[in-house]
Amino acid sequence: MKKNHNFQLTIQKKGFSQNKSGALMGTFCSFLLFFFACGSCLLNFSLIFHSGFSILSTAELCVIPAVAGTFLFALRGREKFSYFLFGFLGILLLALYLFREDFFRQFFSAAGVLEKLVRAAYNLSIFPGYTDNVKDKWILCFFLISLYMLFVLLSMLWKKRLFFVLLLGLPGLISYLLEVSVPVALFALPLGAFILWRGALWPQSVSRLWLLAVPFQGILFLTAACIFAPLFSPWVFQASESLSACINTAGNRLLSGGETSPAPSTDRKGTDGPGTFSYEAQTDSQQITSSPPSYTSQNVLSLSIDGEISQPLYLRGFVGADYADYQWTPPLDEEWYSYAGDRGIARQLANGVFPLPLFGIPEEDRLSISIEFSHAPDFTYLPLVSVSSNVTLSESNVLQDQTSLKLSGRCFPLTLDRLSEIPLGNFYQGNLDLAKAYEAFCRDRYTFWNEDPPEALVEELRQLPVYASISEVPSDEEIQKAAEEIQNFLWNHASYSLSLEPFSQSIPLSQELLYEQKRGFCIHFATVGTQLFRMYGIPARYVTGYSVLPDMLRTDPQMGYTAQVPDSRAHAWVEVYTQSADWIPVEVTPSAQLPVPQTEDTNETVPQDMPEEETPDNTDEENSGITGNEGKDPGVLGTLAAVGKGLLIAIVVLGTLVLLLLFVRRLLFRFRLGYFAGSPTQAYLTVFKNLIRLWELEFSLEIRTSTDREYFRLLSEKLPDPLKEEFATLYTEAETFAYGQKKPFPAQLGNLRRYYLRQRKTYIAGKKGLEKLSSLLV
Repeated sequence: MKKNHNFQLTIQKKGFSQNKSGALMGTFCSFLLFFFACGSCLLNFSLIFHSGFSILSTAELCVIPAVAGTFLFALRGREKFSYFLFGFLGILLLALYLFREDFFRQFFSAAGVLEKLVRAAYNLSIFPGYTDNVKDKWILCFFLISLYMLFVLLSMLWKKRLFFVLLLGLPGLISYLLEVSVPVALFALPLGAFILWRGALWPQSVSRLWLLAVPFQGILFLTAACIFAPLFSPWVFQASESLSACINTAGNRLLSGGETSPAPSTDRKGTDGPGTFSYEAQTDSQQITSSPPSYTSQNVLSLSIDGEISQPLYLRGFVGADYADYQWTPPLDEEWYSYAGDRGIARQLANGVFPLPLFGIPEEDRLSISIEFSHAPDFTYLPLVSVSSNVTLSESNVLQDQTSLKLSGRCFPLTLDRLSEIPLGNFYQGNLDLAKAYEAFCRDRYTFWNEDPPEALVEELRQLPVYASISEVPSDEEIQKAAEEIQNFLWNHASYSLSLEPFSQSIPLSQELLYEQKRGFCIHFATVGTQLFRMYGIPARYVTGYSVLPDMLRTDPQMGYTAQVPDSRAHAWVEVYTQSADWIPVEVTPSAQLPVPQTEDTNETVPQDMPEEETPDNTDEENSGITGNEGKDPGVLGTLAAVGKGLLIAIVVLGTLVLLLLFVRRLLFRFRLGYFAGSPTQAYLTVFKNLIRLWELEFSLEIRTSTDREYFRLLSEKLPDPLKEEFATLYTEAETFAYGQKKPFPAQLGNLRRYYLRQRKTYIAGKKGLEKLSSLLV
């Protein structure tokens, strides 16, 4: 007796008599959908709150809500589904009650993180008074992920695809609004969840082969995002500054509603936008990101000084003492006062340590300085080695109890090569004791680094002569040599650039700057420079503010020299502690001291740590090119060459993507024609079912019934008259092959395929515009 082939015909709408394989397919797809959606939410959560989850712990936290969501979704048709749903909510609320103390502690800590991010990005305070004091937030994370899973479940139960898409985009949108860098690979998770929507809700409309589309489209997305874009975009957008400026201007107009982005050389009024170097209102911390700066070109302060300067004048703002997780925090003023008090030094005397080096400078060499601000400052912005009658200097440099917009005092612009001009030996013994106590404090406070340096960095430093031979307590001469060695080391390993990829939170900044991206701008060089000085055993700290170059000064009959300082002069540098002169600024950003070109139309300067900045090597090359090609415009030629290269690359990339899409389309098309079926009978039934779906789309048929016979009768009534007889014949043959012993001949299968192709051609011919384009995928 021959074995019966029990092929189910099931040509009606799926979901009324699902077979076992369809149920398993739906369960598998729904689990992956929940897992990918929850994984996307969890990873964005980790990036925002710096939770530090490992890959294993991330997967474990995602599995629990994914299994719960899959279980609830599988029970959606049962009468007691509501009992299971409310039971899950009850368990969740019970767990929340049991862990309520940890939950609220983590919740308030998360509020502190949001307060810091929103304040840094938008200068707004939404949770004042909250601080981030709990790093492990897994309880809060679990409840948020569970709540997110419930919303995804509701979108699937209601079959609201738009709501589902909004939920998938919500975590990434929140990260974007908070200016948190998200790896591009993370977007593959919501993309995979979106693809699995159909398989989870209508499992019998897909096959096991269809699941290959999920990893294939993920690979295609990651290839385009992680290979094509990083590989070709520098050629296209960085080959010519004029082309890059054009593209940035167009992009900013699109993103800001037709208003160009602020640039150092434009006159645009408004407030600083995200990514700017406006360090105001950030006295509590400073985030180190890869986002390029933007400016308004508005003057932030006016400087008056009664003498010339031969070196850059650094107006000190934020002072960073502790660094962790790409963030600087300032020192507390009470730290020094407490340290001094333990050694018998009164607070009033301890406060006199900050202007101490100035007292060693002869009176005639001191310069009078006056700073007038356009708005109330948060910091003193006085240079090092200063004293002021209306300002109380402190360790954090924060301006306290000051309402005036004008500061004045005496200063002496000091650099490492002028250390011999500070004779501390001329001080009274009390001053020397105070200086020694502060030196001990600085060595305890500013030589620690809360991060393990890369092994490659340590190995390279061991080969450097100054690092290998420096004393435990470096002398001023050793500090000078170390500064030169550190400058050369940084500039040999990294170049200046504003075009950076997002930083990975799992990789130290020193690894990113020196060995991964090998480029950065002032805040990155200053951060890594501070780390290197501390590795040498030299007290160092991170400082931001404004740098004033000598050629920015203009002669003034009354004040001597004046300068208008725009926000584009914002800068970051390193301060190191010396035995002879207290703190000294050290420039570690490449080409930060190149002369600033002036224009005839404006007195504003082009900052040397901006895109216009050039390294000495590049400057020489450009000058030689101009000399040898007089009469030609290298900017235009370079732009044309970059455009041509960009068009060629774009054509190649788009052509590759089109070929890949055509290949996928052909693969799916052959699947509809039954070429991947396991037997001729399965192939015949596959083509027949796709023919029925084609007619449903063409004639907008929607038939709901529970049996094939009833579906056949209703479909026959709704089809046009010319197709009714053909459908009856085809249905009879399909029923015979599905439930009988007979197999279709190759000629019969070929005839059905050709008939399907003719019907498909008729269907496509009746479409126009975008409908015709989308119908090609049928």
